[in-house]
Amino acid sequence: MTAKYNSWAFAAGYAIVIVGAIVHILGYSAGFYVFCIGVLINTVSRFKLLPRSGDARTRRLNGQHFIIVACFVAAAYFMYRQRTAWALPLLIAGVVDFYLTFRYPKS
Repeated sequence: MTAKYNSWAFAAGYAIVIVGAIVHILGYSAGFYVFCIGVLINTVSRFKLLPRSGDARTRRLNGQHFIIVACFVAAAYFMYRQRTAWALPLLIAGVVDFYLTFRYPKS
């Protein structure tokens, strides 16, 4: 896949994650499955889009993407276990992802 398709897949994965969270809030059991599909798409495209660099700062920022993926997995687990704590890891993933959008060096 090219970078353009990976960018579209990344955005579509986030859109599906949001739809899955909303469907889960509305009380439908399909929300968990929609959320997991979005997390899978987002995670795969995220790792394909990461810039490869020898710069220590970029490598550190790339490592912080693990926090986002771990939070997505934790949110999916809490959704599966019917806990209400799934929103907290999702919020943490959103905040860290928002932070990383401004920290990457412009190329």
